[in-house]
Amino acid sequence: MNWPLYISLLWLVIIASFTPGPNNFMLMSSGALFGFRRSIPHILGVAFGFPVLLSACVYGLGLLVENRPWLLSLVKIVGTSWMGWMAVKFFLGAWHIAREEKGESLERNTKTGPSRPLYFHEAALFQWANPKAVIMALTTSGLYVGIVENIHLRAAIMSGTFFVFALLATGVWALAGSTLNRFMSHGRAAIALNILMGALLLATALYILMA
Repeated sequence: MNWPLYISLLWLVIIASFTPGPNNFMLMSSGALFGFRRSIPHILGVAFGFPVLLSACVYGLGLLVENRPWLLSLVKIVGTSWMGWMAVKFFLGAWHIAREEKGESLERNTKTGPSRPLYFHEAALFQWANPKAVIMALTTSGLYVGIVENIHLRAAIMSGTFFVFALLATGVWALAGSTLNRFMSHGRAAIALNILMGALLLATALYILMA
């Protein structure tokens, strides 16, 4: 095993796992809206889903995308569209709370806030439409092919490393969001937090789309 190369991978994994991105923004919002415990399936879905995506890239998905670059463009469009839709949901949530603060009555079917956190399979499948995750998996599988010669061992090492730190990072972001849970249901803090989360998701989507 090439240890210097693995140390380089380790630093990349830490930075990629803990820095802001669609997964972490979504988990922060999930923690804020539903609490840490209800967000655990979402956390596990990300932690398991990305290593599966990475393993697929190690076994040849990267070559497929290289031969058909339009697939990456499709992922960007689908992923950023989904993130844009989530951003709109946050903005509408802020508008809904503002109307309630003014004492305006709303029909039950007009409420716009998310009704539940993501399930495990939804969070896992989202990795395949998450532009940051797809690009990271493709880049990592190509740059660190020299870690070990055996492809099965290489896939296990890369995926296992990402799993550990993805589990830690997503847990931290969800926990950070859960500390804001008491501010999400009412008041100006709830309005500001919904607008902030919507703006962060929209800015990330635009950045990825334009990159």
